[in-house]
Amino acid sequence: MKKPRCIALVVVFGLMVALCLQAAPRVGAPLTPIRTTNKQGAYTVDTVGDTLGQSSPQNARLIIRVFGADKQVVKPSQIVLVDKSGGVIEPVFREDRKVGHEENTGLPVSAATDGYGGMGVGINLNKIFGPKGTYSYTKVDWPKSVFTADKRLQIVLPNGQAFLLRLTSLAK
Repeated sequence: MKKPRCIALVVVFGLMVALCLQAAPRVGAPLTPIRTTNKQGAYTVDTVGDTLGQSSPQNARLIIRVFGADKQVVKPSQIVLVDKSGGVIEPVFREDRKVGHEENTGLPVSAATDGYGGMGVGINLNKIFGPKGTYSYTKVDWPKSVFTADKRLQIVLPNGQAFLLRLTSLAK
């Protein structure tokens, strides 16, 4: 192989390694929650970040819904972060929201196009016939400084079952 090709190959390989290292989150860098759904046995854990910007700027907010095997929403008894040494970090804020108290309450009407340029109005039946009961979701805030890649989210249900999810699976 000629010398210029070797040099070009080494440079390309070096750039690829640098990009891979840059894409990986640093352990100490705060993460930003994203919308994810995780299956844990018969349960489904649905999480999203603060889409409305209601939390304090120094906090990271996670909105959590846990669905049981019967598709009913289950209210967690405890939600904490766990570090590598097993230490528990309690949230600085937790609020359990009731059905009907969502931030986007109101008439469940949505506008849609029919594909031909026409505009139509439809009713979101999922909002009308959606979850029933006294509990809808939980908002939890932690300081951004502790919401890092080396932590895990622990969700404990009233029946004692616990889920342990890596923060990197819930946030970027």
